[in-house]
Amino acid sequence: MRLEKIKVERFRNFTDAQTMQVEPHVTCLVGKNESGKTTVLKALHRLNPANSPDGFDLAVEYPRRRLARDRRRDNLDEVEPIVAWFSLEGGEVSQVAGILGFEPPAGTEVRAGRTYGNDLWVDVTCPLSKVVETAGGAVGVDHEDIADLAASPDIKAVRARAAELSASYRQSGNIPRGTALEHLADELGKYKVLLDDWELSNAQIVEITALLPKFFYFSNYELLQGETDLEELAGRVENDNIQQGDETMIALLELAGQDPKSFLDEQYVTRKAELQAASSDLTRQVMKYWKQNPALSVRFDTDMPIVGKFADGRDIRHRFLKVELHDARHDVDTNFATRSAGFQWFFSFLAAFSVYQDSDKRVVVLLDEPGTSLHGEAQRDFVSYIFDELGTHQQVLYTTHSQHMLDPTKYETMRAVHDRATTEEPELGVVITPVDLSADRGTVLPVEAAIGYTVAQHLFLGRGPHLVVEGSSDFVYLMRMSAHLTSLGRAGLDPRISIIPIGGVTNMPAFIALFGRRLDVRALVDGAETNKVSDRIHRVAKSVGVDRRKIVILGEIPELPGTADIEDLFTVKDYLWLYNRTLAPVDESDLPQTPEPILRRIELTRGKFDHAWPAHQLTKDLDSFFGQVDADTLDRFEELFAKLVV
Repeated sequence: MRLEKIKVERFRNFTDAQTMQVEPHVTCLVGKNESGKTTVLKALHRLNPANSPDGFDLAVEYPRRRLARDRRRDNLDEVEPIVAWFSLEGGEVSQVAGILGFEPPAGTEVRAGRTYGNDLWVDVTCPLSKVVETAGGAVGVDHEDIADLAASPDIKAVRARAAELSASYRQSGNIPRGTALEHLADELGKYKVLLDDWELSNAQIVEITALLPKFFYFSNYELLQGETDLEELAGRVENDNIQQGDETMIALLELAGQDPKSFLDEQYVTRKAELQAASSDLTRQVMKYWKQNPALSVRFDTDMPIVGKFADGRDIRHRFLKVELHDARHDVDTNFATRSAGFQWFFSFLAAFSVYQDSDKRVVVLLDEPGTSLHGEAQRDFVSYIFDELGTHQQVLYTTHSQHMLDPTKYETMRAVHDRATTEEPELGVVITPVDLSADRGTVLPVEAAIGYTVAQHLFLGRGPHLVVEGSSDFVYLMRMSAHLTSLGRAGLDPRISIIPIGGVTNMPAFIALFGRRLDVRALVDGAETNKVSDRIHRVAKSVGVDRRKIVILGEIPELPGTADIEDLFTVKDYLWLYNRTLAPVDESDLPQTPEPILRRIELTRGKFDHAWPAHQLTKDLDSFFGQVDADTLDRFEELFAKLVV
């Protein structure tokens, strides 16, 4: 199953319910320290833990200010701090069909949650419209009638409307159409378990639960220790009393086909050789992304120090496993726990996760502030590992407040986590939103810094032309529209061009003046300030030798307003499609019928709004948007891309 969405509520600093969409491969939670990022991972991990199982503690983790008040009115053991939704993948559709007794309609999801009483529950849900479409199709209900019934608010309304339509058709002599509607009621009964009319049986719950993905949580607390008392570790394993950090060593031993007890017999030398072979394979995986010191390798040794005395005075000796880092560059061995904290983290994670690395079952990986001890460039290497390797096999959610742990080209995978509580309003709690650069500055500061770093890389290391645009919305629209046009075999943006948002059209003259002599710079000028700055931009461009044709003024494109924004390349219908799915709906007939830019016309009607939100909506609903896009919208963007040709 693939994790699609989660809801966190009444857990630590989460007071109101917060719902978050999860990306198919990698989702990054960005925020300040103590903002609630780790809280999200902790809640998810407890839903169905793969390692270090832990339960919810009502007295400690329920929002403190609400505990006494809420306890008087609710049974807090039944409160669900975490709920998650999962889609079915591949062979799981047939597995669920075998459990339910019918083929689940498209859109069927499994929902799971865990309560403060630490009870795990599951159910299977499906949008009513999808159930009606499937059931109606099975009994031959007319497509027009299915569309009518699918718009009903609940199953009771569906049945009532079906009976009403059936009676009408029979009265008018259309017996087959009426009969099909009569059969629909029985067919819908097959799907009652999807429509909250019926609960799963205990046997079905057990089987569905077995299909849920496990959640693997890893943080600095799970690092491999430099020395491990294998006698004590074996005892903790036997008594099922695993301590924090033990699981990483156990996983490493399992990778070598061993367990702590196997090192206590006389064959420990052979076992050590097997362990060395396993660790060498892990080291090779680390070195694929570890560029800081490629001369490092992991070695193992054992020792039998005295740890106490028997009553008769004889020495008590335990076998210790020592993990060491060998630096071939300096030909020196040092204890694993005393060298290269970044390498420790990377190696420890791979060791701990090796148990699940080749698992056929889906495991959701939860990384809490990974790579904080890594150098900035090493963090970027680790981000590549997350996206290019780990995230291609398993879903990953990771938290960070480091600019180097972010890839700004994948900004749609980021979620901003912000604790709104203040001294005056302590109960406001945490909110989770898409990353929006006009939001709380402290929360998105790493994103701004990451973009700034990327800009610098393009400016001083990039080889291609640089297109200066006003802001992030321009970047999103150009990239998404270009990709779609290219997929249709039409002209998109020249792939050699690097887009640089510089925070406003008024910054363009200075940017071109500073970098126009050394770099291949071009500019896309839009917005209300166009008339004020376009002459300045042209004068500066001429002074530094930038061809006038490389300065593209949107307002000079035929049929657009003189101070056109990039949003005016969309037809009014298309832009309102994005706006209305993000903010308070507005109809085209409500707008002033003036030649002003669309943003100005909307603001005159609805007031000012964040222009980034419709851009986020385009990224979120690409397929739906392009399924209805106007030809004029595509033509205008294609015309713009032709003007920006290198």
